Amino acid sequence: MTREEAEAAAVQRREAEPGATWTVVERDGAWRVVRIGLSPGRPSGTATKPPPEGPRDNPDTRTHDPNWGF
Repeated sequence: MTREEAEAAAVQRREAEPGATWTVVERDGAWRVVRIGLSPGRPSGTATKPPPEGPRDNPDTRTHDPNWGF
């Protein structure tokens, strides 16, 4: 198989099975279409979210007030 034939076959396989990753490789002088065991990257959304806020102090739970009693 030539490189052009392999690339055309890879395009057909990508259209037939969009959930898989197909590419062409040359091995021993022949071009082949191979499936890579990785799914296409999809953003998870976690990289753009700010970090969660830490716990806030609750003013009702303070046991000592420096101005208390004065």
